[in-house]
Amino acid sequence: FHRKGCTVAPTGQEAIQETMNLIVTVVDSAHSLTNILKNETLIELENVCGMGKTAATALQSGASLVHDATHAVNDALIRVDDILSCRTFNPIYTTFVHDAFCVEGVDGLAWIFSSSLFISVFSMTMIMFRAALYPIKESSVAESMAL
Repeated sequence: FHRKGCTVAPTGQEAIQETMNLIVTVVDSAHSLTNILKNETLIELENVCGMGKTAATALQSGASLVHDATHAVNDALIRVDDILSCRTFNPIYTTFVHDAFCVEGVDGLAWIFSSSLFISVFSMTMIMFRAALYPIKESSVAESMAL
């Protein structure tokens, strides 16, 4: 039993998709900007931005760092999308639910039945032997009235 994909959209999927699209847009914009800054020469950065060589070097180093961070964020988004998608979650859920109900549940019910049967048989045996342990005292009706 394995279904491919979801037939019904989960609750909140639209909000998650909108948020993911917004994050992808921000990451793409940051990637493009940092790619431009990283590929510019220091002299062009000094002339265009009106800054010194030290500031241009720091800007380019920061842009390179942010560029690498956008790749990390993009990889993380892809992993989150894979985890939250039905094609990943549905087989995991199906496997665990099937194992819980069809394998472990049946084994558990068998143990419950056998232990209950064991307890009831030995309880009845104990009650039977308890009654047979002491001899029966027969008293006459006259003795009981004399008290």
